[in-house]
Amino acid sequence: MSIDFRSARAEDAPAIFRSDGRAFGFIWTEEQQQERIASLPFERFQLALDGAEVVAVAGAMPFDMTMPGGATVPACGVTWVGVQATHRRRGLLTELMGRVHADALSRGEPVSILHASEAVIYGRFGYGVTTLERAVRIDRARTRWRAERPAAGAVRYADGPDARRRQEALWDRGRRQRPGELSREPALWELIHAVRSRPASSASASFHLEHHDGYAVYRVSEKWEDGHPLSTLEVTELVALTPAAHAALWHTVLSVDLVGSVKFRALPLDDPLPTYLDNPRGVLTTGLTDGLWLLPLDVATAFAARTYGTEDRFVVEVAGRRWAIEGGPGGASVRAVRSRPDLVMDTATAGSLLLGAVRAGGLAAGGRLRATSPDVLRRADRFFLADVEPCSLTHF
Repeated sequence: MSIDFRSARAEDAPAIFRSDGRAFGFIWTEEQQQERIASLPFERFQLALDGAEVVAVAGAMPFDMTMPGGATVPACGVTWVGVQATHRRRGLLTELMGRVHADALSRGEPVSILHASEAVIYGRFGYGVTTLERAVRIDRARTRWRAERPAAGAVRYADGPDARRRQEALWDRGRRQRPGELSREPALWELIHAVRSRPASSASASFHLEHHDGYAVYRVSEKWEDGHPLSTLEVTELVALTPAAHAALWHTVLSVDLVGSVKFRALPLDDPLPTYLDNPRGVLTTGLTDGLWLLPLDVATAFAARTYGTEDRFVVEVAGRRWAIEGGPGGASVRAVRSRPDLVMDTATAGSLLLGAVRAGGLAAGGRLRATSPDVLRRADRFFLADVEPCSLTHF
């Protein structure tokens, strides 16, 4: 039987959940389905059908993504991508991704982003790793807060609807300070609050700390050994608009009683947390993996939306098309040209460069980018790097 493709409708929700569960190896409960339905824009989901059965899905969610320099661009957040085992190797994923990308372009979204379940899948669709996620563990017995480092600012516990509204407002201000971070629509916030309000596996429901200029969310997994407390505190999210708020929130997190270790899955590489402690090795990196993958759907719009580390001009060839990028700390312009390129790359490499976390020199060493001279490559390193390390705490 032939495969048909079409956009999803709200009534397709049960079939989408069923197909997703088969692709990823679990079964969605009725309660889980109802909790998530409001956050899923089904009109942006693309389906592959074998007869009446949904056998593959690729969805998208709308975001606003922060660029180096603080400007934002609309972004297509690709999600819920899965093909059932019975229908692999038939080109279904290629067709669905093409439909999602075409829809994003029609909506004026210059970039498409995703979190990859497997790192070997999305390079062939033009996506490149553009942020890194650094997981850390802090052993409370091995390090202390530096006595000479003040932790100014009042922090208190907060809960309830008013606290949630303050948290959402702080998030929207804070995410504009970090390249790669994303907006969150009300329906997504409702899902986030619901998930945080209940225990997860062996961990407690979430605790919420609030500062005038930030907040932190954490869970605790209780553990005792021979009468000694060895609980694990896991920070879910920490947002700080000022250095004082950042220090005050971390000081409070590290002061919670009966905790043996503190974990955080996505500490930015430029985060000052280790400098607060008398033993910076106490912030142990337990994992460093890819975060967001990015495909520049509209190269000119995407690269013109950011600022750059130095004043310079490069002709960049991306997948056969040439663009002159002229920019600096104050902004940039991008236009199509026919000049000889300084840098040659594919779209995945351009996606890696866009947010400024990946060095052009490293991409060249790996054979992903070609420069006309060593000097051009050195200039490109300084030009494309962002002054704030890109990172995203928003999974979708």
